[in-house]
Amino acid sequence: MTVLDRATRFTEPAQSRRTRRWVIAIVVLLVLGAAGYVVWFSSLLSVREVRVLGAVHVSAESVLQLAAVPADQQLARVNAAAIASRVGTLPRVESVEVRRGWPSTLVIVITERKPVAVVPDGAGFAYVDAPGIRFDNVAKAPKGMSVIRARDQVSLATAIAIITGLPADWKRQVPLVVATSRDNVVLQWPPGSTVQWGSAERMDMKISVLRALLPQRARRYDVSAPDLPTTSTR
Repeated sequence: MTVLDRATRFTEPAQSRRTRRWVIAIVVLLVLGAAGYVVWFSSLLSVREVRVLGAVHVSAESVLQLAAVPADQQLARVNAAAIASRVGTLPRVESVEVRRGWPSTLVIVITERKPVAVVPDGAGFAYVDAPGIRFDNVAKAPKGMSVIRARDQVSLATAIAIITGLPADWKRQVPLVVATSRDNVVLQWPPGSTVQWGSAERMDMKISVLRALLPQRARRYDVSAPDLPTTSTR
């Protein structure tokens, strides 16, 4: 075998490998191009169904109306952020997540605000959640939910912090909370008593002290300074 024969023998496989690489690369590009076309432009993966999850007090119809998902739009091209922003304008909606359910389903997941109390609003009341956001109106305060009368947003935030920090069995017993400042919050306590709570600081200590004082029949309990609590029969 000559040197030329050996060179030819080793050169041919190298050329073949390069050819195969080019063929594979072209095939991959064609496949990716076809897949991209199907995903972004073809009607094969367009929206056929829109589902709403998490809606209890908010109607699914109002969510769909605000979502305004274009009919038969490609699922990949749906503007999820814009949909979430529009649906998030519903007063009772706290957060929105838009998910793509391939091949053709768009899922809108909402988290509703959880009311912790009500505040006077016009002739009725409005719910407030833990961050102090008002939403929805009712004619009467729901049973077992406190009414908060607050002078301003700061005192409202303090009253909410106190209400949410109370033991579960106590929350249902407080019909009214009056907050004139962040340091002056008074709870109405059945039957006909009041609790001078003060601020939202030292909640655990105040709860323990009030629990010890309640067996003493009194008209007024003061735990605003839990190290020096007082009671009054007047």
